[in-house]
Amino acid sequence: MTTINEKTSDYLTTDELKRLNRYFLKEQNFQMALLIEFGFRTLLRFSDLSRFTWESVLNKDELLLIEKKTGKRRVIKIGAVLKSLLIEYYHIIQQPNLQDTIFQYTLRHTNRLPQYGARSVGIRKKRISTHSLRKSGARFLYEENNRSEDVFLKISMILNHSNTQVSRRYLGITAEEISDVYAGFDIML
Repeated sequence: MTTINEKTSDYLTTDELKRLNRYFLKEQNFQMALLIEFGFRTLLRFSDLSRFTWESVLNKDELLLIEKKTGKRRVIKIGAVLKSLLIEYYHIIQQPNLQDTIFQYTLRHTNRLPQYGARSVGIRKKRISTHSLRKSGARFLYEENNRSEDVFLKISMILNHSNTQVSRRYLGITAEEISDVYAGFDIML
């Protein structure tokens, strides 16, 4: 019998992420809208996201950081979409001081906002937190690459998981999905 850790957050589909993002844009909570994009596209924990200043991300091709949890050095390529979004939100938020951190909420408050937003846009029965963004980005990459084992191993490395079993649970690869693989044998030899 498998036990579920009630503190574990769920991943969101891209449709759910879009709905949540639109909700925060409508509410003019641009900081949360950007957090959704930033967390999803970098696969970083909030403890790392919350340390970035505008100066450290604007017009950059890479993010450099030492992960707070692992102490490991990370270099993350900033894609064209994220680069553009960072500039756009910087102007929408009325060009804050470059030394200001981008995300100024506490973790507790930041975790409550997506839960409230999710309820408001009809996302039910999911445990949502800032960590859901990291999981959603990882799951998106896995799905977009046709569940490739090669990409799975790379995602596992990016997430700094101790082993691939942790990554499988993290991505929500279920026993049912594993069982579906065996359906491929339903052919006559």
